[in-house]
Amino acid sequence: MKVTGIILVILGVLAVIAGFVAPVVGVAAGVSAVNSTDSTTYGTGELIKVLNTGKLVASPENPYDENVPVSSVRVTKADTAAMEQQDAKDQGASIFVTDSTTTRDDTGEELSVSEATFAFNPADSALINCCGASLGDNTNVDFQGVMPLKFPFGSPQDTVQVFNTTLQAPVDTVYQEEVQKYDMTLYRYTQSIEPTQTPAPPTSVPASLAKGLVGQLAPELADQVPAEGNLDLYEFYSAENEFLVEPLTGQIVEGNLKELTTFRLDGGTQDIVTKVEAVAGSDPAKADEGAAEIKSSADQLALVGMATPILIGLGIVLLIIGIILIVMGGRRKKAAQAASA
Repeated sequence: MKVTGIILVILGVLAVIAGFVAPVVGVAAGVSAVNSTDSTTYGTGELIKVLNTGKLVASPENPYDENVPVSSVRVTKADTAAMEQQDAKDQGASIFVTDSTTTRDDTGEELSVSEATFAFNPADSALINCCGASLGDNTNVDFQGVMPLKFPFGSPQDTVQVFNTTLQAPVDTVYQEEVQKYDMTLYRYTQSIEPTQTPAPPTSVPASLAKGLVGQLAPELADQVPAEGNLDLYEFYSAENEFLVEPLTGQIVEGNLKELTTFRLDGGTQDIVTKVEAVAGSDPAKADEGAAEIKSSADQLALVGMATPILIGLGIVLLIIGIILIVMGGRRKKAAQAASA
């Protein structure tokens, strides 16, 4: 009996240790998955209106192309070579390189291409200013907050500060509710960004052209157009965005964006002309496939989460039984010795 008790105590201790180690192993597995990321995501949308500079002279009262269908492709890869550099190792940084291309569906014209390199803590997705982090060719960016392509493991039912690449600053991303979709429980977060001046350099418009443009679109500002030289116009960005996030992995399952970029005077409060107004979201035709991959990762982390309390509980039970058997065995031995004396 005493031997059995000792064995049970040993097994109990091992089970408790395994219970505490399981989350560490789970996080390590999750980090490993992050560091091997190689994904392609697809989006569809519409440019409700986009500034057509060719129309500025001919029809300054309405210089826009309207209701333009667009699609986008984003390729994101973990930069394993960069993560082997000493700077990245010292910071414990994961490094993603991501490229996004937006194309006009009706003409096939490539409207924009963007590239970014993000260095971040793989556990909580906090951005790190190191290791070649950049937005395009711009390395002079103060990366703060959560990286915009992945929320933290164990995403909170709370506000998350997510980095916005247009503003080059973190913005409030507010938890709203749980949503059942793609056979998963997802967290819905929203961003509501008021018009904010971006760090983009100003666009200089010749005074001769600016006078007619401002006179048509914002006549109350016409007296601020210089008689000669250029008028500098500054970009202002606003948005209403929504993200559906799988909370265990922090992966974004679906996103829907409604963004507006306009030109104003420096520090101005009135729009002069719209640069682009757009709505965009995840491509429904591709969403199910991506969601299935995310669900598989989430299910694995959920199993680890379930194992922890089970192992700890089992270990405690084995410890109690083992200690009882050891005590009982000791008492029987003493009783037998007393009887034979």
